Amino acid sequence: MKGNFVCTGWVALLVITMVATEAWARPKLTFWNMPFNSQEVSLNYVKWWEQEIAQALPDLEVEKYYGPGTYEDARKNFVVQAKTGKPDVIEGLVEDLTVYTKQDLIADLTEVFNSWAEQDQFVPSTVKALTLDGKVYGIPYNTNARVLLYRKDLLTEYGLEVPKTWDDYVNVASTITKKSGKKVAGTYFCSRIGDPRAFQEFVSWYFQVSEREPIFKKGDDGKWKVHATPENFTKVLKLYADLVFANPDFPAIDLNQRGNGWPEEDNGYVAGKWAMVPMGPWIWGHRKDNGTARAILEEKTAIAPLPIPKDGVLATYLEVKPMMINKYSKNPKEAWEMTKFITARDAMAGWAWDSGFIPARKDVSELENFKHSWWQQGFSAQLATAVALEPVNWLPPQQTMLQAVGMVIYQKKTPAEAGQWLYDELVKQAEKGLL
Repeated sequence: MKGNFVCTGWVALLVITMVATEAWARPKLTFWNMPFNSQEVSLNYVKWWEQEIAQALPDLEVEKYYGPGTYEDARKNFVVQAKTGKPDVIEGLVEDLTVYTKQDLIADLTEVFNSWAEQDQFVPSTVKALTLDGKVYGIPYNTNARVLLYRKDLLTEYGLEVPKTWDDYVNVASTITKKSGKKVAGTYFCSRIGDPRAFQEFVSWYFQVSEREPIFKKGDDGKWKVHATPENFTKVLKLYADLVFANPDFPAIDLNQRGNGWPEEDNGYVAGKWAMVPMGPWIWGHRKDNGTARAILEEKTAIAPLPIPKDGVLATYLEVKPMMINKYSKNPKEAWEMTKFITARDAMAGWAWDSGFIPARKDVSELENFKHSWWQQGFSAQLATAVALEPVNWLPPQQTMLQAVGMVIYQKKTPAEAGQWLYDELVKQAEKGLL
């Protein structure tokens, strides 16, 4: 009896040990991304994604913690902790990719991407945007261009035309503010320092006055130099000043929103607080918020190109969002398998349809529901005029550009003074090798 008990105990211990060893040996991967933490993608999609990846990759365990939230917080935390191996995969902005490559924190995916049978399904321009010095550092899952999203019902009610020029934009926005009794501000712009959307809006306007010319170019010595001009910066900053001060009684924006960022922009639009916004397609995900948001997005909204300045050109910021693999991941092969799943046709199609972004795969865009979606087609039509950013470290210039915006909208400097200051600061950053 005693011997049987001892034997049974050892067998039980062996079984427990085997189970524990199997669980321990099963790679646990961490995937940081902002949309799973925000309203850009629904909880239903996240649940679907978790179920599907568990079935598709049963030998992996994916943590259900999706990072610290905003892109700014994710970037700051990743730079500090990447060398610990976590997270294994990180979603982000193309601006983040240039930061991570300069700090040697993300893996070169050229070989695995080129050997992937599905590589030809990706839109070439999206892969190019994530390629530095001939090496692919991210797999695109999302692309978009900025458009002018506007309340067609309000423009009809007030007898207004969709603005086509910057002057029209300021005048129409101010008129809406006035005719609504300030219940609805004519437009909104992001201006919080550190807010990625504020920077992306600024460069969209800049590409219009520069005829799609870049802000920085490499010199003969291989170093980045400022290609922009103080005059073009001044033109952009004057637009911001006009939106605030051109009609002091009925400004184009809600003055209390100065210094705010993308959460206020998105949530304010779907709540009916702003009539026009420079916007990307992600806001489509808000239609699930409530009845008001759904009605505004599905019934009362239309899409137009961004207004352009006199003597300017139609241009907008090209956004490409990559999936990147931590160079220090302890499970690089498994991280690549997870990245392939995330950017595969079905996962990308579900995510794009749920949140409204333009998919980076041709086979997704060719699906019937995408081809017949006014939302998808409206944003896709602007991709031809979208401009990709130069592969520099955008963090210092981004901060400086938004400081210049702040100087203007709070009347610390004139547009001309702020434009010259911005140019001088960018030259200093280039000379110090901060790019």
